[in-house]
Amino acid sequence: VSRPPLNAKFVIMPDWGMCAWGIAGINVALHAGTPHPAIHGPLLGCQRNWDGAACEGRRWHAKNVRMVAMYAVSPAGEVPQVSSGGDALRIAIVGTGMAAVMCTRSLARMARGEVKHGSAVRNARITLFTSRGKLATQMGPRNQTVPKPGKQFFDYGCQYFTATDAVFRQEVTRWQELGFLSALPDGEVGVISPDGFVATTGEKCWVGNGGMGPMLTRIIEDTTNEFEGTVDHISGFPNSGMAVKQIAKEIDGWHLTTKGGSRLGPFDFVIGGFAQHVLTDPFLLSGGEACEKMLQCLRRVEHNQLIPIQVSFEGGPIPANFTAAHVYGEDCLSFISNNSKRPQHSGKLGTPGPEHWTLISTAAFAEREFNTNPKGYRASAQRQMFDTFARILGLASLSEHRPVINRINHWEDGLPTNTPPDSQGCLFDARVGLGWCGDFCVAPGIEGAAISGQAMATTLSNFCEHGREFDQRGFLPWDEAWAPFQPGSRVLVDIGSFPAHPRMRENWTHTQLVPSAIGGYNLKAHVGAAGQKIAHRVKRSKEGVRGGNKKGKLKRRQTPQGTGSTPRNAK
Repeated sequence: VSRPPLNAKFVIMPDWGMCAWGIAGINVALHAGTPHPAIHGPLLGCQRNWDGAACEGRRWHAKNVRMVAMYAVSPAGEVPQVSSGGDALRIAIVGTGMAAVMCTRSLARMARGEVKHGSAVRNARITLFTSRGKLATQMGPRNQTVPKPGKQFFDYGCQYFTATDAVFRQEVTRWQELGFLSALPDGEVGVISPDGFVATTGEKCWVGNGGMGPMLTRIIEDTTNEFEGTVDHISGFPNSGMAVKQIAKEIDGWHLTTKGGSRLGPFDFVIGGFAQHVLTDPFLLSGGEACEKMLQCLRRVEHNQLIPIQVSFEGGPIPANFTAAHVYGEDCLSFISNNSKRPQHSGKLGTPGPEHWTLISTAAFAEREFNTNPKGYRASAQRQMFDTFARILGLASLSEHRPVINRINHWEDGLPTNTPPDSQGCLFDARVGLGWCGDFCVAPGIEGAAISGQAMATTLSNFCEHGREFDQRGFLPWDEAWAPFQPGSRVLVDIGSFPAHPRMRENWTHTQLVPSAIGGYNLKAHVGAAGQKIAHRVKRSKEGVRGGNKKGKLKRRQTPQGTGSTPRNAK
């Protein structure tokens, strides 16, 4: 129908080609750029008044005549109704972390009718698109090397997590029974300061068997198997050609495009579960106007920056009677962990051979070094973090243990430091069917991400059920100032948030040196728009130093001496 007649009761066109994914129905075909209907009341038996509302691609289910896919806004800003059941809503979830996983699992249970609520998404089909995530584990100098059972590994992302939320705890218990993860023994995690090591007992500290990366891989595989017929999984790691890179809203719904050029869709809803600016900015920019407000929201997310060092000791074990410790009272070091005492793939604790440790800097140290010393931060981190590590453990010389550096890297987007005002647990643009979840909506860390994923699933179900009555307030604060995280029932430390404990105190050292991405992310410079000003100041400072040097050249920063380390890979 190129231009419907004015005051028509309704205009329909059977288009079975648009029902490629199982919706046996009749579609209202509305062409972009022509007058479109403002929907008032039930479709059948109701007169239509056509106007210039910006509506595209309204799809109606033939069984109960309710809209299934949506991209429509009436002049009054009404939210279009979505099917409260029936056949095959298509939902795409893009993300590799716990937020995406828990959103997928929560929606899958609703789709199968395994929970009392969620009837509005009954029989939905869910596709989970993953790539390489922040729950990173590696063996050897290349971070693309998949860890192997029985071999040494480094967990250099998330170090451990808790599960105080009832629903998340139930999932974690199931994954423990399946052998995906384990709780570290009591007394193995604590705090270390000049006064020594003190264990923090209480909530269980969960880690992945064989590393956090393999744990997440097994959870995703199990999710696909458990919800076969409801959940499909498309992996972009290690085959990066299948990683989703672009998004587009078209007349028949959302479409996603992979790095290799495959085009997937249409989908009624798309949910994102990642927040790194280097990924969110190009992804949402590819979606144009439909993604604009979500893009502006995610540009408001701020992260701390951290420097992890992966190091093995080939001259003998480090004398430490713990697996992991939060470090207090030190400028450059916030957390240390002996990966060799963590559980292997089988769940058995410990891996024989040289000890493999992960040292994580404070946010203040990483942000200062990386943003003011971008070419020399690795050498500085190695020298200062090694010296501190040796001192807090009472070692006269670290060189006797023959440290071998596997990798020194920089987390540009470590943990979120701010959250939406009056956070609803997730973000949702009801106009276009685009949602987002992540720990930035709840609390930094895996448990915060898990709770956000559940909130996203519940929000989508509520929207599908209530349609125009859905309360959108607080779900899309794209033009409001976001608030820094505040300590409450959880303790904020540089590597995340954890349940309050008498022996743990806040150690949140994030600074103002991290560039903002509100004005857009500079992919080439790997900084936000504000970062260009910092770079300019640093450049001018160096020019001033050159002016005082007779040869007009800066002296090269010397390689740190006295650490006794052999750099295997410092990239």
